[in-house]
Amino acid sequence: NLVCGVGFVDLSGFTALTQMLTTAELATLLNGFSATVSDVVLADGGRVVKFIGDAVMWVSPSAEQLARAALDLVDHPLARDVGLQVRAGLGYGDILAINGDYFGNAVNLAARLVGAAAPGQILAAADVHDQLPHWPTIFLGPLTLKGFDEPVTAYDLHAGRQ
Repeated sequence: NLVCGVGFVDLSGFTALTQMLTTAELATLLNGFSATVSDVVLADGGRVVKFIGDAVMWVSPSAEQLARAALDLVDHPLARDVGLQVRAGLGYGDILAINGDYFGNAVNLAARLVGAAAPGQILAAADVHDQLPHWPTIFLGPLTLKGFDEPVTAYDLHAGRQ
């Protein structure tokens, strides 16, 4: 077990774009996105765990590094250049690491938050927010997320920085 941050990003508008691109163009786009995400996450002190279609999961040792990577990914020009926007979901807490993958409530929460995020938005769980007392955020109130019995408190880390 370890305590760390976990993030998910995905490309908003990707499904619609797949209908307009050839497989070669799609491969170029995904390879470019994968390389960019890997570089950004590594530069911000994290580690990419896996790629799931147009989504990426990574872990970071601190909430600060997690949030920095998310901000750098959402603001990266690569997606904008092809008419896409990145969105992110972030969790923090006790995580179980098994065979290079990660499991736990923070993982599930981050995965659900990215799905609830609007294009260009970084949704952070309260556990992430609590680790970043000086980070400007916008309180979004409780969100109803699939698989969670109670509404989940979330914060927008991106809007608070604009």
